[in-house]
Amino acid sequence: MGVQLVGLLTIEQNSKESACGVEMSNALQYVNLTNMKYLTDGLTFNLERCADVLDANLIGLNEKVRIPDNIVSWNETKPSDRAPLAFRDHGRIIVEICQSLTKRGPLFTATVLEAKEEKETAPVVFFRMRSPTLDIPMRVEIPLRALIKGGPSLEGTYSVYLHALICNDGREFIYYGITKRGWNKRFTEHLESALGEESQRLFPAKLKELTFARAEHIKGATTSGPMLTGVVNCICGIGLDEDAAMDAEEYLVDKYSLSSKHPNGLNMIPGGREGIRVLRKLSPGGGSSLTESDDREAFLDGYLKTHPHFGKPNPGVAESWNDPAYAEAVICGRANRLSADQVREIRYLAATGNSIQRIKDIIGALDDGQVSRVLVGRTYSRIQ
Repeated sequence: MGVQLVGLLTIEQNSKESACGVEMSNALQYVNLTNMKYLTDGLTFNLERCADVLDANLIGLNEKVRIPDNIVSWNETKPSDRAPLAFRDHGRIIVEICQSLTKRGPLFTATVLEAKEEKETAPVVFFRMRSPTLDIPMRVEIPLRALIKGGPSLEGTYSVYLHALICNDGREFIYYGITKRGWNKRFTEHLESALGEESQRLFPAKLKELTFARAEHIKGATTSGPMLTGVVNCICGIGLDEDAAMDAEEYLVDKYSLSSKHPNGLNMIPGGREGIRVLRKLSPGGGSSLTESDDREAFLDGYLKTHPHFGKPNPGVAESWNDPAYAEAVICGRANRLSADQVREIRYLAATGNSIQRIKDIIGALDDGQVSRVLVGRTYSRIQ
């Protein structure tokens, strides 16, 4: 995984002191307990103990490389004035937290790793656990900045999340969504949908298929198809407003998980406002608010009852999407979208030193955010 920066730290359930002699207290130096509670709601972790072990690791990390202090300062900076969070002199910082059961009771461990080969650069926290019923590893990935002090409350903001289902044949099935209600609530609802009612949406159907195959394997039955061997839940974007969340989801679904383009994708419609546009076209006037993924899924469930083949993988569409001219026509052909020439001009103007405000005025973009998202590659990345 990476090079260890801070040694393994352990805390027992009822101890006031860590195994390495660090006195634990209620005064957390770095951890934002309110945001941590919001982001881990529904998990089986002991919140206070995990906060203790995370804070102790961050103190140790700060003594070595000052990264936690820098994240606090980044959190306190006005969003429009700060660059993406990254530390160029280091690989990706990963804090791993694990809660396990021993003869003496629950044990909490944490360590800090530096992964130099990771493409992603933003520091992250991995919460590792194991499903007691399916006996498979599960991991939750949360941006470290969201758990550190200095930033605003996350209540009432949008999150963009990823659910990845890992199979014994090496495949990973992926699904992206957005919510204001807590990412884990959405996963619980997906699980209930998979194990309860017969939803025809791809994600709950695939989750049911893989889960049932794993359960049969545990019973000793012989199964020929794939089965679930792991689950990864990742918060890809946090503390976002509606427009930023919509743009991020549209980009991620299009690039990785739209079922008509990607064989292992489980999103049946595009993400963001393009997904809303598709649903409005399917049933004009139907549905009042389709911003959150669960609203769109409820709408889609109703539609699939009479159109069961909608949204299934289509090799022809995937082949067409590889044609740059086709992709350009689809991406830029809708109302309120930038043209391909505007996208190219934005990049040119930025490369020649123009400010985002000036580029917006020259191009006639909707706002500064539309220009910024082009420049960081969150939108229009297919346009060359």
